[in-house]
Amino acid sequence: MRDDDAIRWARATSVAGWLFLLAYLGVVTGIVRRAAALNDASFEDGLWWQRVEIISFASLPQNLVVLVPAVAAGVVGTVIARSVIDQSVILLRQLVRVSAGTCYVVIVIGAFGILGVFFRNSDGVGDVSALLGRLGGILMAVGMIKLCLEAERTG
Repeated sequence: MRDDDAIRWARATSVAGWLFLLAYLGVVTGIVRRAAALNDASFEDGLWWQRVEIISFASLPQNLVVLVPAVAAGVVGTVIARSVIDQSVILLRQLVRVSAGTCYVVIVIGAFGILGVFFRNSDGVGDVSALLGRLGGILMAVGMIKLCLEAERTG
């Protein structure tokens, strides 16, 4: 691939990746605002565990899938433009690092969500579903971190 094509692709994937990352952060912001707006506990386990439950929705695969294109754009752009010197390559490397950091935060949020499952009153079907959903999100985040680390080493 020629350098001018690599720069063009680096710029395109950089812009697209940052937009997808901002989209995921918008989803997370909505979830956090919803949790902060709670005043009365409708869970028997109390207000704070209800907030943990709501915030852990950010780790569910259906919400985390919004972050996947950001990671893909960062990884692909970094690999394509690894030999090119351009401002967009710097932005791609930052995108990969911020995306990986976001995935680490998702793992912590998912782990708190899983912990919350064990502290609430048992609902067999609901507990298994909550547990598997958050575990699936954690596994997705680990996979995305692995891709980001490889892109970082390649770039």
